[in-house]
Amino acid sequence: MSAPDPKAPSVGASQGGIAMLPPLYGALEPLTAQRHAALRVREAGFGFARGISAIPLAAEEFAIACRQYPIVFTSQLPHMPVAIVGLTVDSNTYVDADGRWEEGRYVPAYLRRFPFFLVRVAEGSEDLALCMDPGAAQLSTTEGEPLFGADGKPTPMLDRAFTFSRSLEVAIQKTRAMTEALAALKLLQPAAVQFEQFGKPNKIDGFHAIQREAFAALTPAQLAELRDNGQLEMIYAHLLSLGGLPELAARTKPAAA
Repeated sequence: MSAPDPKAPSVGASQGGIAMLPPLYGALEPLTAQRHAALRVREAGFGFARGISAIPLAAEEFAIACRQYPIVFTSQLPHMPVAIVGLTVDSNTYVDADGRWEEGRYVPAYLRRFPFFLVRVAEGSEDLALCMDPGAAQLSTTEGEPLFGADGKPTPMLDRAFTFSRSLEVAIQKTRAMTEALAALKLLQPAAVQFEQFGKPNKIDGFHAIQREAFAALTPAQLAELRDNGQLEMIYAHLLSLGGLPELAARTKPAAA
């Protein structure tokens, strides 16, 4: 069985247009007071994430996420990290039929940002435009907090959405730089994990992970650099999280005979 391997969340979406949509987004539309003056944001749960089995993760989230979800790296460059929430395609074992996330479980920032997303206004530009998925259940014209005031200016709700989206974008770009550094050291390699499931051996592959032999072969100077850049903690959190794969497998219902 291959592990889910979504596209990196920032590729195409935040660099030079939105030709490639990020996971979970059906479309992206820039927010403007002229077009979206009546738009509001309401609580709609996490039903939109029911069909995703791997959720993009920022390095800053590893410390808490590693205690609850296996963390692996995508096979495609730049090998961005994801939290595995299901071992079958399009299956999230942490969202119930009513769209509620399992109580007590950490909700990744990628999901908490939805339906918003930051897009660079032009290739190489530092200017960012806040966009949203117009089909998201979180958006309404009758319920929730307004995004624009009667004067056409952003409300505190919209300011919070922009601030959170910007902080997550910064975290993802830092994470990308960290994974590129790990790849340059040849630490990230194709990996597989084998364990028993439903009384039979099961093998999960199709992802990248820290190669322990390569990690053990690093020089003291290389280890010190990883420590100083915050990557050493990221590595250990990832390796410890892999022990959660059998627990995740136990949450997965057996296929019908």
